[in-house]
This record gives sequence, structure tokens and C-alpha cells, in this order.
Amino acid sequence: MTPAGSSALQVALAVAFVIFTAYAAGRVHQWYRQGAERETAYREGYDQASHTLFHLATRALPAPGAEPSTADPDGGAVAGYGWARAS
Repeated sequence: MTPAGSSALQVALAVAFVIFTAYAAGRVHQWYRQGAERETAYREGYDQASHTLFHLATRALPAPGAEPSTADPDGGAVAGYGWARAS
């Protein structure tokens, strides 16, 4: 025979074990999903950056046979700062 409180303790421990296991499984699932999303975002960002950089590089090339321009296309402004360079 077992004491009356023993079965209640076993049920409480079993419930606690199930809750802990479900929490741990959820955290592992979340970790896996975030890793997959991070990998996808990295690949998409890398593809977009290389595509943009390629277009910037090809846009800056002069047309074949054209004279190189000596004019500053920014009008002397430093890109991204809004102030002119000292000449």
C-alpha cells in the first residue's frame, strides 16, 4: 500500500515533466526555425547586394569610344554627408 499523498505527488511530478519537456521541445523548434530564417535572410541579402553592386559597377563604366568625363558627378559633395569637399 502507498500513502495517499504519494499518488498526488506522482501526478504533480508527471505534469511538471510534461510541461518541461514541451517547453524544451518548443525552444529547440524555435531555435531551428530562427536558424533557417537567418540562413534564408543571409542568402537573399547576399544575392541582392551582389546584384546591386554589379549594377553599380556596370553603370559607372563609360560607353565604348566615349571620352572620359573630368566633371565631378556629385558637384563636389561628399556622398552621404551633404557638405562639399575642400578642393
